[in-house]
Amino acid sequence: MTEPVRSTRNPKVVGAGRLRRARDRRATGLTLLEGPILVAEAVAAGAIVHDVFALPDDAAAAAWAEAAGARLVVVTRGVLDRLAPTETPRGPIATMTIPPAAASHDRDVLELAVADPGNAGTLIRSAAAFGLDVVFSPGSVDLWSPKVLRAGAGGHFRVAIGEGLPTGVGRIATVVNAGDDVDAFDRILEPARRWAVMVGPEARGLAPDEVEAADVRVTVPMRGGVESLNAAVAGSIVAYELARWRNRVGGPSVER
Repeated sequence: MTEPVRSTRNPKVVGAGRLRRARDRRATGLTLLEGPILVAEAVAAGAIVHDVFALPDDAAAAAWAEAAGARLVVVTRGVLDRLAPTETPRGPIATMTIPPAAASHDRDVLELAVADPGNAGTLIRSAAAFGLDVVFSPGSVDLWSPKVLRAGAGGHFRVAIGEGLPTGVGRIATVVNAGDDVDAFDRILEPARRWAVMVGPEARGLAPDEVEAADVRVTVPMRGGVESLNAAVAGSIVAYELARWRNRVGGPSVER
């Protein structure tokens, strides 16, 4: 049996740990995957996985490393705990090349300008569940950060993620009030066109000029006394309604 790495100063451990920082992800083009769901999804999707850090008895991690052509690095619990982005990590942990941004999209999309990693990951997970792709706008959190990946629960590997909205895509602005109800999509959306659900920053929402420039403005109906919804909740609801509409009318979006 391979002797596990016991030192947190091991060069591979130090290099992987630095990927928690945005500047190191930008410099290396790598990110960090934590837990069996993310590692399994990445391997199944054909992602480029480099090192898989795992405890000595983690047979599944060894199989994933072999399937991906990655290096298996056996470590102690102390090293795994130091390496992980969370306080109570569940191995394995792997390093992965961040995929290039998608150049085009053949489906409706979620356009994200959110700053919270949990919200971003939740919205990517919703996009995967409802058959949409994802684009990020200026001001968005790094969608390939370990925290966003963890919140996405594998959704990153089931959608195309690009930067900026493709030309010709219609914009659906989510607004707190005065927008059309989401059940009006049959009346206000054009089936031949692809559509993007715009989700703005959590604190202030979409900028007034973005709302004004949108083709459609929608509001999720709420009972009296509720001021607004969490950005991830509102975006997911509108994405779900857009997916339901697309399934009814057909059009350019396709199954991935």
